[in-house]
Amino acid sequence: MSGINVWQQLVDYGSWSTRGMSIVGIGIHWGILQYVLGLPFMAFIAELIYFKTKDPDWMRIAKVLVKGTALVFAVGAATGTLVEFGLITVWPRVLTAVGKWLYFPMYAEVFAFIMEVLVIYMLWYGWDKLSPKARLVLTFFAFVGPWYSGAMIVAANAYMQIPTGLIPDYNATTGQWLYAEGYPKLTLVIPNSIASLLNVTTLQSLHVQIMGTTSDGVIAAVPVTIVDRLVYESFAGYTLNQSILKLVLKPSALNDPGLAAVPVLNVVNSIMDSTVRYYNIYLYLFESPDFAPSVMHSIGAGLTVSGFTAMAGFGTRLLSVKDKRYKEYLLKAFKFSVVFSLIVIIYQGLIAGHEMGVAVAHYQPEKFAAFEGLGVPGFTSIAELLHTGPIEKLLAYGTLSAHLPNYGYLMTHYSGWGNLSPTLGVPGTSTYLPPLIVDYAYYAMVVFGIALGVYALILTGYIAFHRADRIPRFWLYLLVPAAVLAQLSSYMGWAAREMGRLPWVVYGMMTLSDTITVNVPPAWGEALFSVFYIVIGAALVYAVYRFLWVPSKREVLDEVTY
Repeated sequence: MSGINVWQQLVDYGSWSTRGMSIVGIGIHWGILQYVLGLPFMAFIAELIYFKTKDPDWMRIAKVLVKGTALVFAVGAATGTLVEFGLITVWPRVLTAVGKWLYFPMYAEVFAFIMEVLVIYMLWYGWDKLSPKARLVLTFFAFVGPWYSGAMIVAANAYMQIPTGLIPDYNATTGQWLYAEGYPKLTLVIPNSIASLLNVTTLQSLHVQIMGTTSDGVIAAVPVTIVDRLVYESFAGYTLNQSILKLVLKPSALNDPGLAAVPVLNVVNSIMDSTVRYYNIYLYLFESPDFAPSVMHSIGAGLTVSGFTAMAGFGTRLLSVKDKRYKEYLLKAFKFSVVFSLIVIIYQGLIAGHEMGVAVAHYQPEKFAAFEGLGVPGFTSIAELLHTGPIEKLLAYGTLSAHLPNYGYLMTHYSGWGNLSPTLGVPGTSTYLPPLIVDYAYYAMVVFGIALGVYALILTGYIAFHRADRIPRFWLYLLVPAAVLAQLSSYMGWAAREMGRLPWVVYGMMTLSDTITVNVPPAWGEALFSVFYIVIGAALVYAVYRFLWVPSKREVLDEVTY
């Protein structure tokens, strides 16, 4: 068998130029967001140390970190607005379909954004007029605001990864895929007014499983193939007499001409409204199994990137500093950022990353199979190359006797499994398989993360043995590459997360083809927008150089009022 072309597999999902524009735009915003999540938290820790030691250098360190936060936040707000407009205009059906239950976290995020704007700039512009205690309080809210904002946005993304009520399709104990039994399924609440019109026997033959009842509806586990088909019909303007639903309606309902003309969209909306009410409108998105680990992992990424970048900023100044007093200040800042980076990368790898991996293994087994890339002829799987199978079993499922999902087996057998739509005489989702290239993105993230952890450990070793001012220049020359590697590691993690969701936009509900705008812009137009994003990113780099690096190069210690 010829080798698989992993790039072509990614492109074959279609809409590649529009996806490329979203990748560039969201990617640049993600890169900036790291610092908004991490720098104010580092400043808060530095201020706490100031209160413990009364050493003014710690307040100076905090001020530099807050200045950096103010710089990146301005550009982050601009790119975030661009991203939001991009999502609304290019992928409008996502918000049309799920906007009603996205509303609460998105509305709450507006308050978080207001908090960020007010606090960060009040802190920066009022720095010299505020007391140390007032600065501490404002700095606390300066990192709480972005964490709060990030959690609200991640709630929506986590739902798109693993919708609340999803029942996965893989049994790791037996190693069996459950497509033949209609899995994966979504837990939905069908209102009694609709359920009374449906033929239960036919529903069960399509693997719709009745789970229970509520006061006004029937709780059912519905195969995602059916859900996806109904969403497609909703956007295509189908009515009941054109829909697959007519196959499960009772004869009396089929003969009602008024009922036959009801739009499928009305039925889907009614079912989703009942489902969201069942879970609670305010909690629905937060009950996604992906929410908590995603928030932990996202904040961990921000802390890691910020730590290594601050380490590079302070450390590289040590290479050429001449003023003794200035060197003392830089050395404290450098040691602080080194130890901070070591702690957060351990947290990111062993706690947040682990929890994220467990959620993927249990609820997105196809993505997990792509991460491992096992059993694919002509493909070099990193997991097979490094023989990480036993480790993955233990980490993901807690036992060495578990079975890892095999991507090669899926490729061979998938097409004949569980795709219920042909049974109903309509086209269905052709494949659930995410592109295999995520294997490389995932392991790039892991390898970069381990390398950064070892690097931070070596530098911490020098600090622990009171040799921080005698670190060989070789290690200091690696500071900037390490900061770049931290960004790359974060970006690879984000890429693996998002590419691994393909072909779904909302897993089990909507595919890419369901969601893209009907007025797709020309490729040159999308390329132009991408260039615009890149120019904004370059402007941020220049601003940081001009307002942070150049003053620092002058070896001037800012005077801080205490």
